[in-house]
Amino acid sequence: MARKPFDPAELIPVGENPPQFAGRPGTPIYARPISSRDNSLLFFEGKKPYWIPVLGFGGDVRGFRPRLHPDNVATHLVVDGEGPMNYGESNVATGWFGLEWVFVPHVGGATVKPGNPLIEDITEWRNITSIPNLDELDWEGSSKANAEYLSNKETLREVCTLSGLWERLISLMDVEGAAVALIDEDQKEGVHDFFSALCDMYDDMIARYAKYFDLDMLLMHDDWGTQKAPFFSLDTCREMIMPYLKRIVDACHRNGLLFELHCCGQNEELVPAMIEAGVDIWCGQPMNDYEKLSEKYPDTCLAFGVYLPEVPVDATEEDIQQMAKEYVERHAERHTVINPAGADPRLLLAIYAESRKYYEKFDE
Repeated sequence: MARKPFDPAELIPVGENPPQFAGRPGTPIYARPISSRDNSLLFFEGKKPYWIPVLGFGGDVRGFRPRLHPDNVATHLVVDGEGPMNYGESNVATGWFGLEWVFVPHVGGATVKPGNPLIEDITEWRNITSIPNLDELDWEGSSKANAEYLSNKETLREVCTLSGLWERLISLMDVEGAAVALIDEDQKEGVHDFFSALCDMYDDMIARYAKYFDLDMLLMHDDWGTQKAPFFSLDTCREMIMPYLKRIVDACHRNGLLFELHCCGQNEELVPAMIEAGVDIWCGQPMNDYEKLSEKYPDTCLAFGVYLPEVPVDATEEDIQQMAKEYVERHAERHTVINPAGADPRLLLAIYAESRKYYEKFDE
């Protein structure tokens, strides 16, 4: 059956989604031939979407960071359906593993107090701390409290979990200690032991997320690089991190969830490890060349979140239409999505229209 042809009315907002983070704007709602969720699922199923999906922060995703998870509360990152979150007057709070997090208001983020690592030798971790007990969390209560929030299936529903493998090691050891532990022959066995135990918990946690909540995707934070280079080599990543990341990705897929890696830094050389782990999507930072990466790795599981070009101040509507046509020509057949961070709304709408026209020739 032929698809419904593009209608210019699809570019006219018919409502607005509420903001997901305090101080950020809401997102417009459009009358489109299918939901953005269904469009994204077509893309990840290897089928032709109706338009190029817009994912990542600010994209067509309903974020879910439940107060059920102690780290979401400690880092001031609760996004759920249980009403306004009262973090209290102090910017210091304790999360999992007994770690103290310090929220910095002017940057909108939190970090573990540096300079006093909980663990100096990772082989000793079992004598110092323990893996959180998920039975202590009120899964039933959180499920009921967030049922309405997650009932809207217009967009992908994505649960976020902070501090993946590398970031959790950093939080316990500080960056220098964690980096040494990955390559120190005397500590490698301890890293493997700790990551394996973490994955046992993640296997359980992901299964519970799938059981108690109506979700499509899991986003995990695990920043692997600085602005100029990764923290570790590809060989080290393959040996020490990738096998455990693959366990987490496999647990997501086994439970019907897509997996997004939120991995900041200049990490182009680590992309093979992401692919080998089966990661579905990476919407990283703009110091990575996603155009080049999408050409270099065209037939993989990994979708790259590509940034849009900057629209010149004096650009005319015709200029923007031409930019949109060129973008669609490059990306309509690539395994890429649009990362909307910093994007000009006019160009986003123009690319939507152009990609709708491109994909409407395909049958349902």
